[in-house]
Amino acid sequence: MFTATKGIYEGQGYEIVTMAGAGHEIRILPVNGFNLYFWTYEGKEIFMEPADITVFGTKYGNPILFPTPNRVKDATYTWAGETHTMKKRGEPVLIHGLVKDEPFTVTELYAGEDCARCSAKIEIRKEGSIFEGWPWDCTLCVTYTLDSAGVHMDVKAVNEDSTGMPFGFAVHPYFSKRGDASRCFIRVPVRRYYEADENMIPSGRILPSGEGTTIWDDFHSVESLYLDTVFRGMTADSEAQILYDDVIVHIGGSDCLRNAVVFTPHNRNGFCIEPQTCATNFINMHAQGLIDESGLMVLPAGRTFACQVHMTVTKR
Repeated sequence: MFTATKGIYEGQGYEIVTMAGAGHEIRILPVNGFNLYFWTYEGKEIFMEPADITVFGTKYGNPILFPTPNRVKDATYTWAGETHTMKKRGEPVLIHGLVKDEPFTVTELYAGEDCARCSAKIEIRKEGSIFEGWPWDCTLCVTYTLDSAGVHMDVKAVNEDSTGMPFGFAVHPYFSKRGDASRCFIRVPVRRYYEADENMIPSGRILPSGEGTTIWDDFHSVESLYLDTVFRGMTADSEAQILYDDVIVHIGGSDCLRNAVVFTPHNRNGFCIEPQTCATNFINMHAQGLIDESGLMVLPAGRTFACQVHMTVTKR
């Protein structure tokens, strides 16, 4: 039997959703971008446990990146001949979109014999703070389902505006090093990467990874990698893998999530494998004529975009 409960973070008043079953426990913080910030399996970390969940943003958990994953150069973009500034409450937003630290509204909480799930949504409206940086009426709906295999995300974006909406989507999960990055290994089936400058802005060139030294040919320890790189080549039939002493974590999703950012900081207790639809600075790449390279999608007025992300666990 799975369980799903609501609680309050002591001293702050934040609502926390906890779901558990089949050895898994996950916790979600709706007020901070509907961030799934805690995940253990049989008592061991899958996600890096945050030091302080009251520090909102993208430093822990599973931040949801919409409508612009990663960086937007100079926090400005051009679409349909108009230049816009990515901002909220008058402040520029250079990275990771506009909903990552905004409150979501929980719309469903369910627990049953085989799974538990929690759904929430966030609306972008003309009277809201996000609209000044992203002038399209839309709603983003996210459902986390926990079953015996692990965590599944169902994502829907609904364009309620009168014109087509450009957008991208990604998640930014922080997996745990479990205290020893030399005993944690990853393999990601991607054979090309985006060339980028020192500010992580892509040049537009997509280059082949070198055989024998890349994360697609074999498992590599997280300790041996120095990456903050956008890779290309994921499909619904492929998956990234994390090899721990006791389990393998499998990361995959819908065909539209064709890119994967691999981020292996040496000054944090976690690392990231980030499924995403697009390149960094994708909306400006598109404006420069780099249509396919950008990965930009356009959602027609009145239509719905849907995708799935799967993060599952098998025992070794």
